[in-house]
Amino acid sequence: MLYVYNVLAAILIGISIGTLLTRRNSVLLTGCLAAIVLGIITAFVHSWIPLVIGVAIFLVVQAMQRDHASSQT
Repeated sequence: MLYVYNVLAAILIGISIGTLLTRRNSVLLTGCLAAIVLGIITAFVHSWIPLVIGVAIFLVVQAMQRDHASSQT
């Protein structure tokens, strides 16, 4: 089970870093950095709780960015 946590944490970190390489605003930057930190914590602690919180933060920030981008056009 530890390998599953590590793989999921690596996926979360990779997706968050990839998102940081695109256009960003301050909310997206903060949320992605929080997701990266929680992914790193998951890799060392081997607990699913920081992983779930990191994914939830990442998804909420992505949803906020999409709503914000659609309202500008």
